Amino acid sequence: MTRPDDGRFTGWWRRALGLDEPPGTTISAALASEAVALLSPVLGPLLARWPVAGLVPPAPSEAAEAAYRRLLLARQAEILAELRAAGLPVLAIKGFDAARLYDPPSVRILGDLDLLVPPRQAGAVVQELKRRGFALETSPQGALGVTSDVSFHPMVSPDGLVSVDLHTALDAYPLSAVLGAETVFAQATAGDGGRIAPHHAALAALSNAAKERFAPYAWRHLLDLGRLALRESVDWPAVDRVAVAAGLGPAHATLFGALHRLGVPPQRLPAHPDPEFGPARRLARDLGQLRTAAPGRLAKTVREAGWCYAPATVARLWRFRLAGLLRPRSGRPPGLD
Repeated sequence: MTRPDDGRFTGWWRRALGLDEPPGTTISAALASEAVALLSPVLGPLLARWPVAGLVPPAPSEAAEAAYRRLLLARQAEILAELRAAGLPVLAIKGFDAARLYDPPSVRILGDLDLLVPPRQAGAVVQELKRRGFALETSPQGALGVTSDVSFHPMVSPDGLVSVDLHTALDAYPLSAVLGAETVFAQATAGDGGRIAPHHAALAALSNAAKERFAPYAWRHLLDLGRLALRESVDWPAVDRVAVAAGLGPAHATLFGALHRLGVPPQRLPAHPDPEFGPARRLARDLGQLRTAAPGRLAKTVREAGWCYAPATVARLWRFRLAGLLRPRSGRPPGLD
């Protein structure tokens, strides 16, 4: 169900999610071209054009970009298979996991290969990557100098093509406080070496969108989650329980209310999504009008408190940040000399 105040680019989102376009809302070629121009810096040109490929011709540079993405996806799959063949427990998360929801999957691959590993096995995975010639590449620190305690600086392949981000929890605090890697592995689906359960994929997308304060670079997580909701059977009560325990209630209401406003049927979402929740309405307007300017520091602080986290979680989050400022974490993967 779309609403007239949600913006003239809502049709792009409906196409990207795979929803039918209601009569009278079909996106024009001119509007589609404008959407691609606005979204390319945020989502990449391939994903920005993908939903409206029949309306917007590809740029000459896209052929090379598409070939690179196919190669990157193949190389990431190869590294994942090699680690599993070595007897190491690893699960793909984030972009690589979400790629299955797209056709072709390579349009979703934007960068790193994010791998979840049990904390006790992280050192062994690091050593196997090191044996294969992967080397540490230090990432820039945030404004507070804080590096996550559950993810690490990437390790990059000798040819520079594959960058592996290791995670010892599905996402950083607050999700890491209530959902351990062991639970994610225990509930992973069988086949193809295993992949995270749909409800854990939903929680990862929700937590990452909140972590980025629903800024434009978080929109790919919203798109992943909407496509997941429409294509797979998700244990929504499990999502609800973990989100509440982690203090992600506002983010839950923001994201699912916005998806409902974009037209995702409520029966494909958690019970009782509220499309009139204030932050959900504002996010839907940002999406529908493609307001791609990044929010400033003050706006992010406001969003953190109103759109993303429960008050107690915000307080704990700032204590965690201050602790990292006073005693910065190195970000070096476990077991790396």
